Amino acid sequence: MATMAAVTENDCGAQPRDVNNCGPSDGDREMLDRLLLRMHGTHGYDAMDELVSRLRVKYSSMLEDRWRHYVTEVLLPHPIRNFLHDDPFTYRAFSKPRGYAGDAVMIDMIYAAENREPLDDSSGRFVTRYTTDGSAPHGVRNRRRKLAALLDEVIDRRPDARVLALAAGHLREMDLARNAVEAFRGEIIAFDQDAESLTVVERDYSSRGVRTLHASVKHLLVGKIDLRGFDLVYAAGLFDYLSQPIAKALCERMFDMLSPGGRLLIANFVPDIPDVGYMESFMDWHLVYRDEVAMRDLAAGIPRQRMADLDISFDGTRNIVYLSLVARG
Repeated sequence: MATMAAVTENDCGAQPRDVNNCGPSDGDREMLDRLLLRMHGTHGYDAMDELVSRLRVKYSSMLEDRWRHYVTEVLLPHPIRNFLHDDPFTYRAFSKPRGYAGDAVMIDMIYAAENREPLDDSSGRFVTRYTTDGSAPHGVRNRRRKLAALLDEVIDRRPDARVLALAAGHLREMDLARNAVEAFRGEIIAFDQDAESLTVVERDYSSRGVRTLHASVKHLLVGKIDLRGFDLVYAAGLFDYLSQPIAKALCERMFDMLSPGGRLLIANFVPDIPDVGYMESFMDWHLVYRDEVAMRDLAAGIPRQRMADLDISFDGTRNIVYLSLVARG
């Protein structure tokens, strides 16, 4: 989603999130009225930018219970909600047709926006352009390119490599991975609890060495599924939904799945991304955000002598942080 406009001090922009001094007021409703009027006019994209900016400030300055009250009592009852929910991306997250926000269909919307012709802002479709073509979606598209490059690297080194993608979604990184087309003689397992997503994977990639596994993370953690011997194990968006204890246990389990010299990669959105207020309110899309310290903590239970390398990096938009581990060969 897009870069946000500046917000003034009297919008509580200088206050930390643990200071509960920025609650709803008549001024909030008047602000929403004004922005909705602008969205119906010729400056809709700028109005979206201001809305997302102000929601980020509100989110950052309120305690969690006060923020949730603000969402339910001020934001969602306002007529601006109906306007924003005309955006299929926003509404899909909010309505959760598959039971959760951020499903594979939504991620495909983000990918498709990269090659979309510019929309006329006056058409009323600027909300979709805004929500799928800003800094956070750029981070998602960068993540896809990183995964494709990693696939190419692993397959270049071992054409018969075995790869496991957890919460694989539609596995669209396959479309960008050159070696996965030209040189691959191994196996890629697309692991997901969403059967509809795996149906798409089977249709699009089964001819390219991909097989699907319909299961949940719980099956891995309790030992119902025993997977080992992988040259690469990765999770693109899964850890955005896991608590720290579960995430740490899964990271350790993923590391145990690696062959000597194999690589593990985990991606996670960082705290206070520009879109956080909009996502948590009008999209009802809640993530577990992690900084560098929290990402490093995921590997705390793995003995250091078992690792050949541990690396923390960020994508170019600094919306996503990556943990990379290499098993000692």
